[in-house]
Amino acid sequence: MSNSEKQLTFRVLAVLAVVLVIVSLAGCATLEREVQQPQVRLANIVFLEGGLREQVYGITLEVDNPNGFPLPVKTVNYVVNLADKQFASGATSSPFSIPANGTDQVQLEVRTNLIESFSHLRTLLQGGVRELEYNMSGDVQINLPLVSAIPFSQTGTIPLRMQQ
Repeated sequence: MSNSEKQLTFRVLAVLAVVLVIVSLAGCATLEREVQQPQVRLANIVFLEGGLREQVYGITLEVDNPNGFPLPVKTVNYVVNLADKQFASGATSSPFSIPANGTDQVQLEVRTNLIESFSHLRTLLQGGVRELEYNMSGDVQINLPLVSAIPFSQTGTIPLRMQQ
């Protein structure tokens, strides 16, 4: 092979490499645009057990998938604030899948320390609060190639029921 043939072969390979990179990047952008953002809501908080030092709550998150294909979720990272104070944070412990155009509920167990949050809780109860405002934020890690974490943030209220 002559020198000019080698240069021509090198140029052709270089052009092909550039085209391949451009096509790959365009494919990534297209895939990311096609995955619609799942919606995450705080569906329920229930007291499970506890004493003075530690309490265990069950949190139910509801995740909606607006896509026409199932979403394999690797993990959901979350922070839940109640009445402007952090109540819980963490991540789901195992992967799950949300059906196409469907909803799935994720059950979480969180632990809190009453001693640390007692003054805030006492203020709320003495103030006659009937509902707690909450804010939940985090991200959903989708187990699909080239899809980055999808952030979410949601606010709302949860009724506060007192046993008489």
